[in-house]
Amino acid sequence: MTGVLGTKVAAPQQYAPDILERIDRHSGREGIDNASRYVSTGHDIWHCYELSWLLPGENVSYLVGALIIPASSAYTVESKSLKLYLNSLNAHEFVSDEAAVSCVEADLSTLTGAKVTLTTTDPSALNVSTVPLSDVQITPRDTKGTEIYRCSGFRSLCPVTAQPDWASLCIEMSSAAYDQREVERAIASLRNHQGFHEQCVEDLYSRLENALLPAELHVVGFFQRRGGVDITPWRSSAALPPCLTRLYEQ
Repeated sequence: MTGVLGTKVAAPQQYAPDILERIDRHSGREGIDNASRYVSTGHDIWHCYELSWLLPGENVSYLVGALIIPASSAYTVESKSLKLYLNSLNAHEFVSDEAAVSCVEADLSTLTGAKVTLTTTDPSALNVSTVPLSDVQITPRDTKGTEIYRCSGFRSLCPVTAQPDWASLCIEMSSAAYDQREVERAIASLRNHQGFHEQCVEDLYSRLENALLPAELHVVGFFQRRGGVDITPWRSSAALPPCLTRLYEQ
């Protein structure tokens, strides 16, 4: 990949959709040993904490938002290019917040080849979607027959810089297949793995599925914020509606 990834780039001073770079999901999944057929079932939630643009009358809008990118999209967005793109909105005037949201959705949908949505809220309302890890539940139902494993301190490595990336995990799977030692072994096996956040969650999902053969499996990685953006990939054996839940530590 060429462009902004791994290079020093100043924040754009005007609207710059051309700075967006896409990542081919297929190429990342090719590197997963016996990848699960469910790696494309789910979505990626990008919490964007520094959304700002101009409105008529010299007004400035400042919001937080959540980009929802389906895991079934052919491409996803490279995080540094997304941060630069969002910064390029800072000096651009839109007729309304709704126009700005529509612009972002259109640009990201074109990039990824799928319908991307952006929800926004005032920063003061962020607590509505913020929970401790102990309260995270992936499936919106009684978990009888399902085991839940949660942990902080998941570690992988950036594919470009080899610097550590950290996340908290929530894993749900069928009780009949659950083996905590195997779960922890799979998590530890990725500690020095270099991959994008989404690919690491998909790799973990595949390792758990291959090792335990659960009838039901769900994996969420709550990655730490970088540059005003955090990424939360959700992968599941069942199609679930997008969830905007974030952790306090993100």
